[in-house]
Amino acid sequence: MSIRFKNFMTRIGKESEFKPIRNQLLISLKESSENKYKNYPRLLELMNEYWIKYREQSKISHLLRDHYDELFGFYMNKIFPFRRRGLTYDDVEAPTPVDFKLVFHYKFIEREIEVVKGIIDELNLEISIEAVLKRIFIFAISSFGYIVEIIFGRPFAFQFFSIEADKIETGEWVIDAIISGREQ
Repeated sequence: MSIRFKNFMTRIGKESEFKPIRNQLLISLKESSENKYKNYPRLLELMNEYWIKYREQSKISHLLRDHYDELFGFYMNKIFPFRRRGLTYDDVEAPTPVDFKLVFHYKFIEREIEVVKGIIDELNLEISIEAVLKRIFIFAISSFGYIVEIIFGRPFAFQFFSIEADKIETGEWVIDAIISGREQ
């Protein structure tokens, strides 16, 4: 766990209280990603370089399918402070040029969980640790849709198809989320 994670969670908690109502959480995460003055432009540049190959047939889902590890890894680790080792993926699909699906897994370690619990207590929030971990993870992924829109030039959004959280014996939490994305 890093100081980046603690600062990030504290800021997002204060701004949104981890609430999805009126897109508070999503907007806070989008703004947080845009405030990464070095890495945000790097990610846009990387995606633009890849987009050249896919632009002619508007195959945004194929770009995501072919480069998901690099793009989402960069986004979740460089833009947001999710640990690279804690993040894995399965079952990538791009059934059409504009539809995309990917299963994400993230293991929150004990120190990350303690930080989140501390923020919940500090802000006197009536919310479970499980709910916060699920929300912060899926909404961080969903906020990537704004970047795809910039590259794609058309409305694009990520939605969560399912999300599960399991507390394992070590006290860590494993979040599994099926995220689908498509042109809006």
